[in-house]
Amino acid sequence: MGTVKKLKWPLLVIIVVLIGYLLLKQYQKDLNSELNKQITQAEALGAAFGLEHDQLACLNQSLVNIKGCSAFSCGVVHGRFFKACLSQAQQNAAFCEAVPAYTEKKDRATKDWLRDVCFDYPETNICNQLMRQRQQLCGTNS
Repeated sequence: MGTVKKLKWPLLVIIVVLIGYLLLKQYQKDLNSELNKQITQAEALGAAFGLEHDQLACLNQSLVNIKGCSAFSCGVVHGRFFKACLSQAQQNAAFCEAVPAYTEKKDRATKDWLRDVCFDYPETNICNQLMRQRQQLCGTNS
């Protein structure tokens, strides 16, 4: 009888942990499904916007879109909007003006530039991501 009582609590803990794990996996699956829908929608909206606008308009719209957005997933969604928009947009020579050359590791010029262009955005990390995309595109178009 004492052995059954001793096994009862560890078994109960294992069952609770297992149920928690399964619920978490389902939650993650639902979350990823929702994020994928948002990404697909953002890419479609970005491409449509880009067809009717130039690169600077894509940048400006993306900066408007990120206002109030600080979550990682939000950055992914708006980054995909920006990328899709740029893929369809008319080129604009001013888009690459004063943009430092892209380097994989941020150099001093890049850090200073990012600080200056993202200063007015509380969503600094997302702004940095967008500007790094801009830097990469400007580097490949040079």
